[in-house]
Amino acid sequence: MTLLTPAETADFLKISPRALRRLPVPRAKIGGQLRYDLADLEAWVRMQKQGMILDVTPVTTLTSLPAPALIPAATSRPVKHRNPLFAIGRRRHT
Repeated sequence: MTLLTPAETADFLKISPRALRRLPVPRAKIGGQLRYDLADLEAWVRMQKQGMILDVTPVTTLTSLPAPALIPAATSRPVKHRNPLFAIGRRRHT
């Protein structure tokens, strides 16, 4: 079992240590410090690669889909926002 530090793991994955903290990579805390098992990392990367394979078989044909509903045209009223500083399309009262 080969354990890597966060800096070594980030270097292995060719990403920044900050990006590594955001990824759901398998890790363990040993002595209060994060460590990453090399075998787990390689398995995680393989799993991520398999998830990227796209299935191009059509689920339904276009003729079996229902007709799209008509979308109403945009109105000219202003957009309301909870924060008055972000009121879009409103005029300021002077």
